[in-house]
Amino acid sequence: MSQTLFSPAWYKVADLKVRIRKHADIHRHVYRGKVWYVLQDHVTGQFQRFTPQAYQLIGLMNGERTLQQIWDIACQQLKEELPSQDEVINLVGQLNKANVMQTDVLPSIKHLHRRGETEQKKKLLQQLKSPLSVRIPLLDPERFLFATRFIARALFSFGGALLWLAIVILGIVLATLHWTELTNNLSDQVLGLENLVLMALVYPVIKLAHELGHGWAVKRWGGEVHEMGVMLLIFIPVPYVDASAASSFSNKYQRMIVGAVGVFAELFIAALAMLVWVLVEPGVVRALAYNVMLIGGVSTLLFNGNPLLRFDAYYVLADFLEIPNLAARGNAQVGYLVKRYLFRISAVRSNAYSKSESFWLALYAVTSYIYRLFVMVAISLFVASKYFFIGIILAIWSVMSSLIIPIVKAIAKPRQDPLMRRKSPYIYLGGAAVITAIAFLLFYVPAPYKTYAQGVIYVPQNAYIRAQTNGFVRQVFLEGGAQVEQGTALLQLDAPDLQAKAEILKGQFAEAKLRYDASVNNRTESEILLQELKYLGQEYQDVQRRLQHLSVISPAKGQLIFAQRHLQEGHYFHRGEIIGYVVDVEHLPIAAMISEDDIDRVSNQTHAVWLKLASQPEPEYASAIIRQAPSSTHLLPSSVLSTDGGGLIVLDPNRTTELESYKSYFRVELDSSNARIQRFDERVHVLFEHDAEPIAYRWYRSIRRLLLRQFDV
Repeated sequence: MSQTLFSPAWYKVADLKVRIRKHADIHRHVYRGKVWYVLQDHVTGQFQRFTPQAYQLIGLMNGERTLQQIWDIACQQLKEELPSQDEVINLVGQLNKANVMQTDVLPSIKHLHRRGETEQKKKLLQQLKSPLSVRIPLLDPERFLFATRFIARALFSFGGALLWLAIVILGIVLATLHWTELTNNLSDQVLGLENLVLMALVYPVIKLAHELGHGWAVKRWGGEVHEMGVMLLIFIPVPYVDASAASSFSNKYQRMIVGAVGVFAELFIAALAMLVWVLVEPGVVRALAYNVMLIGGVSTLLFNGNPLLRFDAYYVLADFLEIPNLAARGNAQVGYLVKRYLFRISAVRSNAYSKSESFWLALYAVTSYIYRLFVMVAISLFVASKYFFIGIILAIWSVMSSLIIPIVKAIAKPRQDPLMRRKSPYIYLGGAAVITAIAFLLFYVPAPYKTYAQGVIYVPQNAYIRAQTNGFVRQVFLEGGAQVEQGTALLQLDAPDLQAKAEILKGQFAEAKLRYDASVNNRTESEILLQELKYLGQEYQDVQRRLQHLSVISPAKGQLIFAQRHLQEGHYFHRGEIIGYVVDVEHLPIAAMISEDDIDRVSNQTHAVWLKLASQPEPEYASAIIRQAPSSTHLLPSSVLSTDGGGLIVLDPNRTTELESYKSYFRVELDSSNARIQRFDERVHVLFEHDAEPIAYRWYRSIRRLLLRQFDV
């Protein structure tokens, strides 16, 4: 309520007789525990929200009472909740602007013409702001939706919900089972020229089902849909329907279903496409099914299903939170917070009606803005990786609409806003000081610079105990954990088949020797038998060496650790299989894997290295780089560095070896002498310290690397 009850401009409107036009209806809604009244204009499809006090005033507007009479009645009825005369004037102005108010004064033709031009300019400006989503109304679908309303009753029923849930769950299960095949080489699959043609054909059909879902949902609860047309979404014609009539529903869950049903429809179609994709052989039908899944599944969840973008999920969230016009009011609330607490303007009024509403408005405004920037950059980079020119145009447009234009508006705001105009010199000076301070911090002040990587305590190859031949464990001489010297006998293997083979070869060698001695008079036969004799001799020597290896000895000095916790007699080892390790635990080496982006800085600009063991989060140990591999590799030293083992490195989904990473890394050996190592195969957190450097230069390098990686420029 205004501080002053009376207005000096009241005499201009006191004798005005007003009434609400017949094409407007008023609906009672409850938002966050408070009663509101929503005025629906059936001609324009617009909605206005009013307080109970304003609704009571509107109810008195019958075309016969003057505003003075309405004011007098309101004084008796509303008492302490009586709005001021300025607020009544603002209410009349709001109704007049919405074109739902009729007065006893003939409107000015010039004024109506000017208003029409203003509305046209506003629509044109809105189209220019969103050049990739131009709406072209074509027809009124109300007759069709009315004739097919039985479909709405079937869809929005308990049976329809169960059918939808069953198909979608089945589709999700199948997608999980075939995930690697679905995502393999995704960029080339999606952006191939042939696939783009298929996608352009499929997309409008899916969106038609999406929009019909909205229309039937509105029809299910008694609403009307009078506009259907084509929207040029990134220059691709897709259908749309105006389901704004759902805003008149007093039940918020009905409004939420209307908003969400398009996403539900696309997910249902995507699940059906998943079934088709699994059942059919590769070909055109399978390619179409793949595109249906991509559009109905992935794009739906990223865009229509994401409330941070102003698509379907946004309206669902707004209805769930019971905060109408969430995005616009969120931006206004951020503006209020800036004016009130940063610029100290006490006359400004909050857009929120409670602290919780203020929190949600500000949170949504900030997060949605950040996410929109992220999506635009991601789409631009994704498209530019295949179609460079189109991607650059998208990037320029996103920067202009999301950064440049808002900054220009923010700069002009203090001169245009009456509340800020008086303080505009201080605001500009303060803003310039803040920008200068930020630039100084970013470009001049050196900040600590560190590179983080993960490493592992590993067992060197010379400490591995491997079975040199196939065999069963006959006897274990030492228990795991024992200290051994190099050459100490650890266990005895038994290989009956190898021993039998040795006896056979021994007999064959003796027989061949006798035949060779007997063929002394036949030179040709003697040469053949000599070659056979040499072959059998080599085979016998090889078997003898393998028999000697049945006695497993320690390869080094250290602690004996068996790969099997309880190694028992009779256990079979294949040749080359790891039996265990002999390690000096306190002096085990450490290797870190450094990405290609960081290796130059780590190699040439590191002046200190610090280690933290995963089992010891508190102590920090000094280290140093011992050596670096000259070339990158995809082979990891241990599974603990991979995401499967809790690390950060992603494994290649098409790997041919167990520990093959998706990206290549440089292996760097680190000094472990200062670390108190207690076990091997443990993750190590490594910090490489570099010379302090302003943050802006790091951002520049990161952006440059991103462009190099995406475009090879």
